[in-house]
Amino acid sequence: MWAGQEHMLVCSPADKPLMLFHLVHAHDVVNALVFTKSAESTARLVKLFEFFEAAPHAERQGTAVVARAYSSDLSPSERKSILEQFKNQEIRM
Repeated sequence: MWAGQEHMLVCSPADKPLMLFHLVHAHDVVNALVFTKSAESTARLVKLFEFFEAAPHAERQGTAVVARAYSSDLSPSERKSILEQFKNQEIRM
């Protein structure tokens, strides 16, 4: 959801991460929480964003996406730090 509007995109499960990447950049998403099925899925999604953000771009539009995994696998201090960074917009997703 962005700009006060609800959007739905139907795609295959294999395309979901790439579609999310496209939508985040196309709509210049600043702060987003993304829920996944498992901590492993979250880790893969974060790695995908890191990979694409590190790739050279001909012309980058908007700010690079900084994504971090947040799960019960982290210590309480790590979770608190991630939430603070998200609140301060140092982490976008």
